[in-house]
Amino acid sequence: MNLSLEALPDVSEFVRPTTFGDFAAFFFFTAGGLFVGGETGLLAGSFTAGRMVTKDSEARARIDTAFRNYKAEVLRKEADKLDGGQGPLTKIIS
Repeated sequence: MNLSLEALPDVSEFVRPTTFGDFAAFFFFTAGGLFVGGETGLLAGSFTAGRMVTKDSEARARIDTAFRNYKAEVLRKEADKLDGGQGPLTKIIS
């Protein structure tokens, strides 16, 4: 088996650090870390909040009541818009 050795070309000019490369590395590593950290915090917080709500039945009942009240208010406002801004008594009296 005859192996011939060949010298590697000098590529040191292509791998030398540059100001643009340093800026790009710092920017993208920072942006990536911010994104990953933010998403991790969002998921962990959502998981913890969901666990706390399901654990405490009194808090769950308060949240359900508040959501029902909010939904009723939104539906009332929608009905008022459909009535042309007049209340139900105004239509009956007129």
